[in-house]
Amino acid sequence: QALAQQLRGANFGDMPLLLERPHAAARQALRTEGSRRRRLLGLVVLVAGCALAVARAALPSCSFAGGWARASLAARTARSSPLALRGVASEAEIREEVNKLRAREIKHELEALGVNAADAFEKDELADRLVQARLRGDAPVSEEAAAPSPEAAGAAASAAPDLQEPATPAEAADSQEILARCRAMRVTQLRTELGSRGIPWADALEKEELVQRLADVLAQEAAFSNSARLRPGAVGQLTGAELQQELQPSGTPLLLDVYATWCGPCQMMAPHLEAAARSLGPRARVAKLDSDLEPGMATRLRVGGLPTVIVFDRSGKEVARQEGALMEQQLVELAERAGL
Repeated sequence: QALAQQLRGANFGDMPLLLERPHAAARQALRTEGSRRRRLLGLVVLVAGCALAVARAALPSCSFAGGWARASLAARTARSSPLALRGVASEAEIREEVNKLRAREIKHELEALGVNAADAFEKDELADRLVQARLRGDAPVSEEAAAPSPEAAGAAASAAPDLQEPATPAEAADSQEILARCRAMRVTQLRTELGSRGIPWADALEKEELVQRLADVLAQEAAFSNSARLRPGAVGQLTGAELQQELQPSGTPLLLDVYATWCGPCQMMAPHLEAAARSLGPRARVAKLDSDLEPGMATRLRVGGLPTVIVFDRSGKEVARQEGALMEQQLVELAERAGL
């Protein structure tokens, strides 16, 4: 290699010429006009080239001369290959570019490429699919295939929330408090809270989307229930203090089941109470109170037998009472006495 560097400095060629054609290199050196030093250098080239030729012939499996030539050829081929000329990005470059995108942007591009991402909920999963799609060179699907159907568009339009009146300062402060509480949760907690309320979350790819969705639900619950413990379509467990809050004036009547865990008829009525809550939905609050945990409140309500179902109107006044287990329809009819 040192000799090749000297040859380059003396314009005697390059390493492939020396290794593959030592006689030609020697003749080129001897023909070069110059000092005696250059002519001596040409003789050295001849001797070195012949020695390399003999070594290559003796050790064909270790042809370092051919290896050098092949390496040089491979490098020149790689530099002039179509892929290199087109500037094809490597997987690392593509992944770096994809990681800069937001999860929703990644999903939109996957949909445009026709890649199914319905079962991918994490950004890393979406990014992996997009990287593979770009490496495959997937082409975007046609606009007709990507466009939603009229039925889907109509469903999306009908699902859009109606415009509401501006919130009061107190409501705005409560909304900010709810948002702050939701933002303090982890993504898994947000999904769990939404799932426990039957709210879909799979299409919410960013944490802020989950936060906004849960905050809206909590705000609705706060408006529905004075204690924020009751939700439309569900049975809520109350303490004595929370029941006192629920008996304050509200926008919906209250259906209360006073029960005990050891009471057989109470356990038999439990699924019917849940079904009644689903039937009533946002028209009425449905709650239950454990008489063993809240004996003082049970006495104050004058509960003599279990289960006892009591209905309170919007002002918190008792309007109906029934002892014994009731079926779903009977519970709904009892709640309707409060003027739903």
